Amino acid sequence: MNETLGPVEKIKAPEQIAEILLKHILRGEINPGEKLLPERTLAAQLNVTRATLREALKKLEQLKLIAIHQGKGIIVQDLHQASIDLVFSMLVIDEKIDLKILENILEARELFGTDVAKMAARRADSKDIEQMRALMDRLVKTTDPEKLQQLDFEFFRQLALASKNMVYILLMNTIKAIHDKHLNLFLPLSTNLDTTLQQEILEAVIHKNEDKAAEKAREFLQAGRELLKFLKSS
Repeated sequence: MNETLGPVEKIKAPEQIAEILLKHILRGEINPGEKLLPERTLAAQLNVTRATLREALKKLEQLKLIAIHQGKGIIVQDLHQASIDLVFSMLVIDEKIDLKILENILEARELFGTDVAKMAARRADSKDIEQMRALMDRLVKTTDPEKLQQLDFEFFRQLALASKNMVYILLMNTIKAIHDKHLNLFLPLSTNLDTTLQQEILEAVIHKNEDKAAEKAREFLQAGRELLKFLKSS
């Protein structure tokens, strides 16, 4: 690693320092298996204390992006070994969307979102149904595309809660965080304000029709492919 990193103000939080180092790695400026500069050198370049730098490095270690070995240095890990939370940073680098990562996110959303709807139809209780009905009432009355996107995702989050599957709930939380942070990317999906499919999913859940809930959820989530077409052509 021969490139020099620019200094940051001492008031910068460890989160911001971690972000600088993370982008440095994701841009391919250092390869898996290679070492970051020694702590003392990094701290000097970034204009921070070694204690602050160590906090930032711990965050990258938690993402499994680096491994810190006593006496061996800070070694960059293969991205395929990293935590799913890394997707947040991989989606947009230097203000450019990685369409392949976006495609991966939409594929994952379609696959597990379909199963979430099926499990919600099997396990939803009266409280879940009441909450989804209240949300659907707001959804069908919405005319603002941004609000519609937010309510759409909240509907699927409620389906995840109704599925009673903690893994799906946490995965949905992760994707929701990406969705909310980059909401503008998903707005083209709201050009059609028809909520028929969402209503059909809810009806299938209410009547415990697992196959229909899965079918309608898949049909709705496949609209993400249209988003990719739009972004690739723009």
